[in-house]
This record gives sequence, structure tokens and C-alpha cells, in this order.
Amino acid sequence: MIIQFPMKHTLSVLVLATLGMTAGSAFSQSMEYRRGYDQGYRDGAEATTAQAQQATRMGRITIVDAQYGNREARCDAGPGIQQIASRRRYIDVTVDNNLCGDPVPNRPKRLSVTFRCGDGPEQRVGGPEGRVLAISCRQ
Repeated sequence: MIIQFPMKHTLSVLVLATLGMTAGSAFSQSMEYRRGYDQGYRDGAEATTAQAQQATRMGRITIVDAQYGNREARCDAGPGIQQIASRRRYIDVTVDNNLCGDPVPNRPKRLSVTFRCGDGPEQRVGGPEGRVLAISCRQ
């Protein structure tokens, strides 16, 4: 005995079979997309962590020593400059008697600053009275 299906049912079965194969392919593609998305997310998170670690290594300004004056006399400008630098990575310091007084009145003076960026090596900057010094832990 041969069973015959109406043409409508045969087409429906073919359509369903085609959809089933397409859905499997789409599911496979969506899984591949998801894996790629997840990998991209992990890569981005890793890069962000690396940048944060670099910023931590660079760190903030720490004044090691700051002397204002000349060969005859100097004063310690470190505490005042460290207060200005408080948790910053960049500051401008005006070289004048407001730093720690006037150690040698009516004589030219200089500011010499030794500082660190986080746990990095010591760096030095200096300049004459009346100038603005940039102290920076930026790259």
C-alpha cells in the first residue's frame, strides 16, 4: 500500500526541513558570534587593566626634595610644593618667594625640585625666580 500525501503537506515538510537546517546554521553562527564577542570583551578588559596598572606605576607626584635660593642661602620648598601636588600628576609651580620665604633678599634665586612619579625613578626640574616650572608625571 502506497500512502500519498497531498502536495500541500509535502511542501510543508520540505519547508520545515529547510528551516530546521537554516536554524541549525544560524545557531552555529550565533554561537561563533558569541565566542567572538566574549573574546573581544576579555581583550578590552585586559587592555583596561593594563592601562590602570601603568597609571599606577606612573603614579602621582611625590616631592623628594625642593630647594629655593642660591649658593648663599636656601629654604626647603618641598612641603609647599607637595601640598600643591597633592594626588596630582601635573602641576605648574611659580618660582617666587611665596614658596618658603626669601632666603636671600635682593638676590637672584632658583628653584630645584627632585620628584618621583609613583615608584618610578627620581627626576629633576629647575628654573630661575619668576618662571613657571611644570612638574609632570604624564607621558
